[in-house]
Amino acid sequence: MNTNDNPKLYREFPLSVRIAQRSWLTALAIPVLSMRILAKIKIPWVLQTIFGVTGLVALVGFVATCWVIVRYPYIGLVDAADGDLYAKYIEKISLFIKKLVGLCVAIILGVALYSPMRDGNINGLELLWLLYGACTMVFLLFVLIKFNRFDHPTVATLLRCTMGLGILLFPLFLPALIVGSQRAKRLLGQAQDQLTS
Repeated sequence: MNTNDNPKLYREFPLSVRIAQRSWLTALAIPVLSMRILAKIKIPWVLQTIFGVTGLVALVGFVATCWVIVRYPYIGLVDAADGDLYAKYIEKISLFIKKLVGLCVAIILGVALYSPMRDGNINGLELLWLLYGACTMVFLLFVLIKFNRFDHPTVATLLRCTMGLGILLFPLFLPALIVGSQRAKRLLGQAQDQLTS
């Protein structure tokens, strides 16, 4: 379903959207594609270099995504005619598989949240993990149960820019999402007023 009659060409999207998507996809692909090399090479600096490059690319993706969420919080509403990596790789997956994967991640996250509380002693690092994990769990359940891109354009923008990885990194994006949501409400409200007047 398109929000407009003529979908926009992906190359006409803001450069920051394209940088964000490609950065997250590259950050995910580098370790996955290097697994064979890592299994054969036992040189420590190679492993450090691969993960260092992955971290740097992910940082570029994080900064670009925060910029897009604040600057273009409504971009998740716009369908691309071609070349959109999110539409190509994520949106084509069936809803059942997405919900199943989300449920599996929620179960794993729930077990990971329960583990530090078993012995009753929680140190500062475990408390930080519990806060981060609980916030992520709430957001994951929201995406699984309630999310609709037309009702939540800023969340749709986050998911599009991060190729879905933004769910696991939600607490880090929370300040940008708050600012972006306020901006999206204002901009979409102004657009609605112009249409009605």
